Amino acid sequence: MAVTDRDAAPRYGKALFEVAQEQNQLQAVHEEVNELQAVLKQTPELLSALTSKNLTAADKDQLLSILLQSRSDLVSQLVGIVQANGRLGGLAAVFDDFEARYDAANGIVKAVVTTAVAMSDSQLQAIKQAIATKLNAQAVEVTPVIDQSIVGGVKVVADDVVIDGTVATRLAQLRATLLSN
Repeated sequence: MAVTDRDAAPRYGKALFEVAQEQNQLQAVHEEVNELQAVLKQTPELLSALTSKNLTAADKDQLLSILLQSRSDLVSQLVGIVQANGRLGGLAAVFDDFEARYDAANGIVKAVVTTAVAMSDSQLQAIKQAIATKLNAQAVEVTPVIDQSIVGGVKVVADDVVIDGTVATRLAQLRATLLSN
């Protein structure tokens, strides 16, 4: 079975993380990776162009040189290796893997918190603290989502943990219990 770009991504992400850590450049590389991730998310057609057979190698090199302008040697070299190995289609997955390793090393948990109405700043801080305590995290980055269909309560998805205290879920459980009896 052939190895896909997504399958290969953890190898590159791990290598970038370990070398950045050895060279005491972890924070700087993290910032660069975040910037490059933002560019890739804002312009999804960029990766399509870089992996397209319609562009010449020179055109791809020119696009990459623009993308990597003012980047560290470490990040530039990684992207060059990924390109040389024909894995540019998995570049976003490489960056995701690096970020997951960075977060784990720094005790950072990313959570999606869904509520029926917007949370106040104090509620947001309280939920961050509760997640940090529950998951033993140093820091929690919350992405708030408003979904009126949950009626009330809170749903938290962080790492592999789902805490669903929504009214909609409780009503669905009650309905299932009533129908099964």
